[in-house]
Amino acid sequence: MPAARLRKRKSSNRGEDTAAATPTDTSPKADPQDSLVIYVHGVAQEDPPGELKLGWDLALFGRDMGESSRMAYWADVVRPEVLQAKRVGAQKVSVAEASTVDLNAVLDGASVPKSKKADAEQLALELLREMGIEAQAEASAVGAKFLPLPASLRKPISRFFIERLVTDTAAYFFKPGARKKIQDRLTAEINAAGKRPVTIVAHSQGTVIAYEVLAALQKDAIKLDALVTLGSPLGVREVQDHLDPGDPLQVPGVVQRWHNFADPLDPVALDKGLASDFTPLGAIEDVTLLNNRTRLDWNFNPHSAVGYLAHPKVRRVVNEAMRMDVMARFVLARDVAERLGAEPQTRHSVLIEVLEPGYPALNEKRTTTRELEKGEQSRLKRKDVDDLPPLRLEHRIDELVVQLRQLVGKEAETAACIDPLRRFVSARLTAGELRAIGREHQKMRIYAVWRSSRKAKLTGRSMSVLKADAALTSFSADGSDITWAVLDTGARADHPHFDNQVIKEVWDCTKRGRPVLLEGHQDPDGHGTHVCGIIAGMAPKRPRKDGSMPKERGVAPRAKLVVYKVLNDKGQGEDAWIIKALDHIAEQNANIAEGLAIHGINLSLGGPFDNTVYGCGFSPVCVELRRLWRDGVLVVVASGNEGQVQVNTSDGDNEINNYMSIGDPANLEDCIAVGAVNADKPHLYGVSSFSSRGPTADGRAKPDVVAPGERIRSCNSRFRSDEDLYYPESGTSMAAPHVSGLLAAFLSVRREFRGRPDEVKKILLDACVDIHRDRYHQGRGIPNLMQMLLSV
Repeated sequence: MPAARLRKRKSSNRGEDTAAATPTDTSPKADPQDSLVIYVHGVAQEDPPGELKLGWDLALFGRDMGESSRMAYWADVVRPEVLQAKRVGAQKVSVAEASTVDLNAVLDGASVPKSKKADAEQLALELLREMGIEAQAEASAVGAKFLPLPASLRKPISRFFIERLVTDTAAYFFKPGARKKIQDRLTAEINAAGKRPVTIVAHSQGTVIAYEVLAALQKDAIKLDALVTLGSPLGVREVQDHLDPGDPLQVPGVVQRWHNFADPLDPVALDKGLASDFTPLGAIEDVTLLNNRTRLDWNFNPHSAVGYLAHPKVRRVVNEAMRMDVMARFVLARDVAERLGAEPQTRHSVLIEVLEPGYPALNEKRTTTRELEKGEQSRLKRKDVDDLPPLRLEHRIDELVVQLRQLVGKEAETAACIDPLRRFVSARLTAGELRAIGREHQKMRIYAVWRSSRKAKLTGRSMSVLKADAALTSFSADGSDITWAVLDTGARADHPHFDNQVIKEVWDCTKRGRPVLLEGHQDPDGHGTHVCGIIAGMAPKRPRKDGSMPKERGVAPRAKLVVYKVLNDKGQGEDAWIIKALDHIAEQNANIAEGLAIHGINLSLGGPFDNTVYGCGFSPVCVELRRLWRDGVLVVVASGNEGQVQVNTSDGDNEINNYMSIGDPANLEDCIAVGAVNADKPHLYGVSSFSSRGPTADGRAKPDVVAPGERIRSCNSRFRSDEDLYYPESGTSMAAPHVSGLLAAFLSVRREFRGRPDEVKKILLDACVDIHRDRYHQGRGIPNLMQMLLSV
């Protein structure tokens, strides 16, 4: 099966679990010498100034920048009613209203709905007739006649359409006094900066305002680190006709660095490049951005300011200009912050990490859960609060749940799916609710908000490759008294392969609340059942119709399995579901007097790694897996099936090797990451072409080992008779459970190594058979169970 898609977040700083980027729990106060960023917004803005600035701060920096950022707000100049807004919501930009377009774009319908397109065509024809210009009836012919017009004719036509279609832009260009009032807003912010170095970030119509204001300044009037323009219409000739100063267009003298960003689908930035329009030529650095949200969600506006601000390239340029670390602390992870530009009613799955005791919020004044539910303020005096024992993590979780319920309101509580976990609270929140969290994170004791990323599954002849058959005969290494957890799509415990004894329990973690023990037998997808059959169990001793006896068996046939359904019936899930299962495993082990209730975990799932969101191996799932590893639980993870990617060449589509394709959480150091090899002739055919390759993004060698993963026969969850109990599957999903079964078999014989995962991993790696492939393809090679048992 294809490799899982796991989109993650940046890691947190918790003791030794230090990642590349970490959240913050403070809002900085500006030093007089600190760099200042000034924002200039675009048209159709509906949010009040404070909310708009906060949204831009969160998108660009992941946190409230306090006095280090300012918003040159001008929407109220043309629409005073915006300051009466009470609702906190995501920024809305209507393409039809926000676009400043040339006539061809209007007529081609690139940025205007059909209803307005028809009006525009009729208006164009009428206006051209009034000017005595011949025009054919077809809109395309009108555009062809229109483009060659001299400026003397083009300018009044473009003005006519701007006034008809773009209210805010028309007010700026043509309403008496409005232009100066709007420019004065930006000028005031520049003057207030004094001698502080300034970076100006402008979007849409704001780029026009910034250009004209900066063009009027003396060269030494401002210490400008950079001008950053996003989705700018400055390249559109019909806009250039109305600029002051106009032809020839020049880069303002105060501008030393000008970075211009445009999305290919942005209907406002019709001309993506500005470098060839302004002199000196080449002074502007044009960058065409591919906003992934535009591609993944067609309801996402490619002109969205938040979409631009959250893009890694924009973030990098602004942080470099301000002499700030792009990996600095944050409250909202980047892939959460970019959701602030989505439709206001859309909900997004997130994991909210709570400040653990020892990392107090600034406002430690406590309220009880009962008081929070009543909406009352605590009446405890400060001295009384200081005398209280430290607030426990579970209490903070409870308080956050109550606060989130108050935030979303009773009507939306069901849709918000607020679900407390052991160290997180998972929820589905709107852009407005995420923005409110960004503002109130200190009071809510929130450490960071991560995306609860999507997960998916990673999809016998193999016993002799691992020497598991010999170990079973010589040492009775059958997995007895060992229990392994399988986090997958569930399992059919009634499959004859499991004899109603191998699978002890199946827990559903995909619903709100604590895991639910599933009654009956379910696994419509079948991936989990297939994985379980590779680890444990054996075929029923009943002859098939052709008289042959089935030979399929798990690597550790007598091991017990506890199955956690963390992927839905389509093979997809979320981080929150996996963490809920890991919490449950930790509880089971904590409640046993001696030893472990669960000795190991198999995760045949994963996904890609994004170094702009979290440190390699430090995502929330990785952090929780590390906790279990250090508590004595072995963790086995499929490395991923991204070893080859398809590229388009002049000769057609071709497959090429894809290095640094190890997925997350397989990039966790405290785990055993498993790649795939051919099950019959691994020394001849080597590592499977689909198996993900290392190194990890931070330079560590992965995978750790490889195991059979091609055409592996195992249990069919949709069986109807003894004739279709098994079917073949390929993928690192099949390789990982081979290693899980091997480790269960090892621990059933060498009992003294239970609860000692570091030592077991060393024994495993030292006993591997080298198949003489690249280290970043094969790891240490193929595990050899016989050699492991003989070595200790």
